[in-house]
Amino acid sequence: MTQSGGTRQQRLREASAQRRAQQKLDLRRTILDAATELFEREGYEQFSLRQVAEAVGYSPTTIYLHFTDKDDLLHHVALEGFRSFGDDLARAYDSTEETHARLYALGLAYLRFGVSRPVHYRLMFMVRGEFLQRPNPPGYDSVVDSFGVLERAVREGLARGDLRPAAPEVYTSLLWAEVHGLVSLHLGTPFFSAEAIEALFEAHMEVMVRGTRP
Repeated sequence: MTQSGGTRQQRLREASAQRRAQQKLDLRRTILDAATELFEREGYEQFSLRQVAEAVGYSPTTIYLHFTDKDDLLHHVALEGFRSFGDDLARAYDSTEETHARLYALGLAYLRFGVSRPVHYRLMFMVRGEFLQRPNPPGYDSVVDSFGVLERAVREGLARGDLRPAAPEVYTSLLWAEVHGLVSLHLGTPFFSAEAIEALFEAHMEVMVRGTRP
């Protein structure tokens, strides 16, 4: 075989391998998108690999080629939620430079994520909270990075003298506990509407601002 012929065969093999790899990635993405949609519609209790397989038109065996088991697929569904959550927090951080206004924007973004994505929120923070500590697969940032923007806002506020001196984790934990508590009340009881918890959040932030100024 000539050198040019060998090179052509090599290019064909490489192109074929790349095509198969892309098809595998596309199918994995299709499965994950279908799982996320199904999860948001059916909830944690009704979610099953069989339903995901039916949604994408493949056998359950195909799902196992891409995800270890139902738990692994649910972990990836949660990671998709954390990715969206992190994007929301990043936009809130960029919306203002004043420390207290930035903390308000971050807290409100958290609150609205929980209200608008209740099934995801329950999976991420309530039903499977251990996902927060599970090592992530390739292609995903640590879920802790979703909260890194809040810690950065606090550290910058402390450095500028906008906040009363304290350990940064005191402020981050305070705000996280506040918004998580409000979202949990909204999701767990019929007495706290989305409008009600936003009003409570605003009242809490007014108290926090007064208490944290130097």
